[in-house]
Amino acid sequence: MQECQHLNNCEFVLRYVAQVKPHWDDFVSLYCCGDFQENCQRLEHFKAHGMLPDSALMPTGQRVPQNLEKE
Repeated sequence: MQECQHLNNCEFVLRYVAQVKPHWDDFVSLYCCGDFQENCQRLEHFKAHGMLPDSALMPTGQRVPQNLEKE
């Protein structure tokens, strides 16, 4: 499967995945490069609204924990 077209400019990936490496690497491998792309809520938001969502929206549709948002 091809990687998501938004991977290189995804604020969630750029801001949060690097911050909690390696714990959130699975988000990238599953949602950005794997079989869960069709379930990515960030991608759904982009398709519905024509713009990327808030960086704190996780691919699962949940928000990043508050303690990480403040960093």
